[in-house]
Amino acid sequence: MNTKCKRRIFTERLPEVAVPWSRRTSRLAERLIAIGIALGGAAGACLSHRLGYGISGSTLLYLLSKLPLPSIVTPKTLGVDDFAFRKRQSYGTILVDLEQSRPIALLSDREAATLSEWLKQHPGVEILSRDRSASYKSAMNQGAPDALQVADRFHLLQNLAEVVEQTLRAQGKVLKAVDTQERLASVNDAQEEVVMIAPSPSSLPKVQQLAEQHRIQRLKTYEKVWKLHHQGWSSGAIARKVGVSSRTVQRYLLTTTFPERQARSDQGKSLLNPYKNYLLQQYNLGHRRIKDLFREIQKQGYSGSYMTVTRYIRQLAQAQGVELRKYPKGRRLPKVVDQQRPALTPRRAAFIVLRRPETLDPDESLVLHQLAQQPELADAIELAQKFAQLVRHRQPEILDSWLEQAQHSHLAPFVRFAQSLQEDYNAVKAGVTLFTSNGPVEGHINRLKMLKRQMYGRAGIDLLSRRFLLAI
Repeated sequence: MNTKCKRRIFTERLPEVAVPWSRRTSRLAERLIAIGIALGGAAGACLSHRLGYGISGSTLLYLLSKLPLPSIVTPKTLGVDDFAFRKRQSYGTILVDLEQSRPIALLSDREAATLSEWLKQHPGVEILSRDRSASYKSAMNQGAPDALQVADRFHLLQNLAEVVEQTLRAQGKVLKAVDTQERLASVNDAQEEVVMIAPSPSSLPKVQQLAEQHRIQRLKTYEKVWKLHHQGWSSGAIARKVGVSSRTVQRYLLTTTFPERQARSDQGKSLLNPYKNYLLQQYNLGHRRIKDLFREIQKQGYSGSYMTVTRYIRQLAQAQGVELRKYPKGRRLPKVVDQQRPALTPRRAAFIVLRRPETLDPDESLVLHQLAQQPELADAIELAQKFAQLVRHRQPEILDSWLEQAQHSHLAPFVRFAQSLQEDYNAVKAGVTLFTSNGPVEGHINRLKMLKRQMYGRAGIDLLSRRFLLAI
């Protein structure tokens, strides 16, 4: 080798074809990167083999990891929300330019210090949209004190729904009475004599006895939680002492009466449900031979067992007060009505209360009317509907009067809710005044979840950021 030669590179550079030391052309690399961004590693590798490129998933992810993230242009309106790397364990923060509906960054956690530092490094944000998180509120106060914070309207209504559900959960007996009254009213409206179907035979004595034992145990736990609370114990200490989670302790302390569990409906779970109306119709017409009914619904697509049909026909007979296959001759039996509708749980009742009136069906309107007639619920329903209206129609002029009314009510959940709104007053008032919404952020979070699940356990913050931000 001639060490005196000044020339060191003896190959011609072709920058239009490939970069130095590259093992593939620039055009092929661009196509592989596009596949990796769209599909990730495993799915991208499958497609690349179909196209004749023959590259592994790890190589695709390696190419993605070398890509630079897009430069950040500080937006005037910024949407902030959290997302889960692993639900209830680790979370991150997504930042979205709401003017362009474009995500601009992912943060590795949802701590106040992280968001505050980002805002300090990117000054110029004028409007910050967020949920009711105290952590994000603190971060925005520190990182962008001059920016206007806006509480998202969806989250305000979501918080309201939780408050209404808490209130209704303490009135389990009232809800059960309204549910029974509503079912009987729908039956009594019929022209002929009718009877309601008997309860499902799934509630066997042993099951009922076990459920009652569980209820007694939960009641003892509830009473013990309140006893320790009155003694000055913290929620965490109570949870460790009693042997339940902190969430359970907090839920128990939110209501002054024992929260009864609502009966669950099996609607939508049985293979027989789509054929019950046909069976009921044939039964009321006098066609009660089970084998014939079973064959008829089999022709219609029923794939369940014969015994399931038998149990349902037995329920119909029990509703009429007769035994299966022992029908009296010369006696007209009343028509059987099967009320296939979900039970009136606190969550369903809260949903009905907060729905727009024009979207309620006749049965739901009747339930709402009966709930409003209950003295224990009238004030709660009035407060809930009034707040929902001022949020939906953006009526900031009545916010102050609502807060005063809620704070002076006898309803503890609404008092706490009003106090939390008062502490976040400026953001709440901006939320019911401006058109700014965190809706686009929620949409991007759904796309982020899809990408995260596509990559299973390999979706670290660096790789996830590149697939998420570069795909726009």
